[in-house]
Amino acid sequence: MRSPQKRWAWGLVGVALLIGGAVLAFQLLGGDDDGTLLDPSPPGSSGSGTVAITFGTALDPATNEVAADARTDRFSESDAFVYSVPVAGTVPDAVYVEVRLAGDVSAAPVQDPVRPQPVTTTNAISFSVTAAALLADFGAGQFRMLIYADPTAEPIAEGTFTLIEPDATPTSSP
Repeated sequence: MRSPQKRWAWGLVGVALLIGGAVLAFQLLGGDDDGTLLDPSPPGSSGSGTVAITFGTALDPATNEVAADARTDRFSESDAFVYSVPVAGTVPDAVYVEVRLAGDVSAAPVQDPVRPQPVTTTNAISFSVTAAALLADFGAGQFRMLIYADPTAEPIAEGTFTLIEPDATPTSSP
């Protein structure tokens, strides 16, 4: 039989191992300064905590976000090109939008984030333009959009979309 002092010492060793294991698990899973665990897979594709941009062809006037039945990431010349980003906190007065060819991180942007775009809604960042205008500016292809509240900071949202080349052959009716 062990003495009470040895049992107490082994109890302390056990508690220390439990605390050490919890600290190690917390370090591996991550957390912030207030002890809150961080999500290891935040929304968005960059992994830096960005929110995903939703693309589509129409806005829902009640939410100022892309309408559920109008969601798409492929646009032809005759489509409206609409995107939205829900905002949980304060909506910035303006955002900066950068567009790059998807998959080519070394290429220069096809649209630099230099011109602020005013945000006129209170619960989402949303915009609508014609896909024809984007096809004229960017050409056809797959693109990556990044949205910034400050063009010198990390993006707050990102997503990819595809512009489809207009049909070069005219349709004829018999």
